[in-house]
Amino acid sequence: MSLRRLCLLALIPTLLVLGSHIVLQGLADWFVLDGRLIGPDAYMRVLRVMDLAHSGMWYDPVSERSNTPFGEVLHWTRPLDLLLLLGGALGAPFMGFDGALFAWSAVISPVLHILTIVVLLWACQPLFNQNGPALSVLLAFLGLLFAVQFFITFQFAVGRPDHHGLNILLFIWQLGFALRLSQGHCPRKLPYFAAIPAAIGLWVSIEGALGAAMILVALTMAWIIHGGHYLSRLRNFLVALCLCLALALVLERPLDNLTTTAFDRLSLVHLVLFAILTAGVAIAQILPLSGPVLRLISAIAGAALTLAIMGIWLPEFLNGPMAAMDPLVYEVWFRHNAEVSPALNFANLSRTAPKAVAHLGLVLIAVPALACQIRRSRDEHRLNWLILAIFLALSLAMAMAEARWMGYAQVLSLPPCIALLQALFARFQRPGMGSAMVRICAVILLATGPLIGAGLIRKAMPMAKQGASCDVAEMARYLGETYPDRAYRLFNFIYAGPALLFHSHHAVVATPYHRNTAGIVDTINFFRATELAPAQALIERRGIDFVLICPDDPEASNYRSTDGPLTLLMRLEQGQPPGWLTAIPLVPGLAENYKLFQVSR
Repeated sequence: MSLRRLCLLALIPTLLVLGSHIVLQGLADWFVLDGRLIGPDAYMRVLRVMDLAHSGMWYDPVSERSNTPFGEVLHWTRPLDLLLLLGGALGAPFMGFDGALFAWSAVISPVLHILTIVVLLWACQPLFNQNGPALSVLLAFLGLLFAVQFFITFQFAVGRPDHHGLNILLFIWQLGFALRLSQGHCPRKLPYFAAIPAAIGLWVSIEGALGAAMILVALTMAWIIHGGHYLSRLRNFLVALCLCLALALVLERPLDNLTTTAFDRLSLVHLVLFAILTAGVAIAQILPLSGPVLRLISAIAGAALTLAIMGIWLPEFLNGPMAAMDPLVYEVWFRHNAEVSPALNFANLSRTAPKAVAHLGLVLIAVPALACQIRRSRDEHRLNWLILAIFLALSLAMAMAEARWMGYAQVLSLPPCIALLQALFARFQRPGMGSAMVRICAVILLATGPLIGAGLIRKAMPMAKQGASCDVAEMARYLGETYPDRAYRLFNFIYAGPALLFHSHHAVVATPYHRNTAGIVDTINFFRATELAPAQALIERRGIDFVLICPDDPEASNYRSTDGPLTLLMRLEQGQPPGWLTAIPLVPGLAENYKLFQVSR
């Protein structure tokens, strides 16, 4: 199907997506027009690009005002920075670089959302054994169903210039290559082209490994079942992927830093991993591996040997990208992060069950539909549905461990649901009101069923109300206007850090990123301190000027004790600061939520 035809089929889903983003902005009082963004990551991303534009130092990722006075190096990489930088540069003649960067940052994710619809329609064509108008109808429904997946919509939200939406786009792009490479006939250069989104995905984030794994598994399964030229396709894909990753490393890191190992971002570790796999495929090509059983055994042995080599070389590699995290950081901050919390937590069903049903409810329909497709399909079509089933199960398991993977399970649930619609339409195709009602009800159920189910659960299990919100942006602006003479240093709550940096010229200790271990640990120890001397030592070591707290922030509960002596945070909340802190009166509107203290020297 031509690109023009795909764009026409994506038109109505695109209008629905644009309408959703506009409605959501309206419900949120058009906060981007007030210079606000969604969440700390969005603020930190724009700040990072501003630093890059003003310094011109591509290879210097240090944020000087974070983890003050030592600076912070984030685990993020440059591809999304480059996209944002280009938008700011193109718009600079019309509204200045900073204004253009903010405007582009506000809308880049919806733009990627629209592009993702077209990529999805292209990717899923091989799953449907249809041509002409019938295929067009199925793809149109696929686009519409994708447009009403609100977890995915949030990944592409207005005012959220984050890499999660870009990850989903690249994953879907790789899905399209996986489904085509596992077919009997495909263009000879297709494995090389497949390496492009795989390499970009890994460069953007280690989460991109899921898409690369999908292509590897698709080709390996096709080779195990059919043998022949699939192993050559796998070799060509891996060779191209290694070359692309090597190029990405050179673009991302200075030459004297190329061999530095890292597990939470692209590094030599990941290039070596795929180089070992490439060597394994080359060896398999010269071995007499006849028969599916022998090929299956060799594939399992090759994967196990690769993991063993990586484990012997770097034992931390097997512990995942967060292997080096400080236990205190994990206990107080990381495990409470919504992104890495389980999608369904039985200890907190009132909060997690409605979200799990809303975002993963389609899985309950997709799984039986997928089983039927696998049973009814033959040859390469069955293999494609098997690949989808394997990665739906994997992404669902990952979402049960960490909620941030729910979008991948949502995407992989869509094609089986469309196949179910196809079967229902074929069964109830006779003219008449009854058949028409069945088709209409089926579409409505797929589009709204999970949301209705989530609403019913929320009504049955009402959630406890959150405390009052703390307007970090307004507080940061106040600090910037009240203390304009220089950049002062603040002890602050962890999640408030990026917004304080963005809306003022001051510096902060804590930001919500695992690489800022020193800033997070010092913040925890400072606010939890029951002895004043260690807390004062932290003030002196970092040269802190102000301490800012918001007692209504849920994070404050991490710094209170239920028994024993009062923590420093509790002293500040009760108006009992130590002698080296002086309370600063705040203006109405801020005084109700915030408390500000100046260090006395």
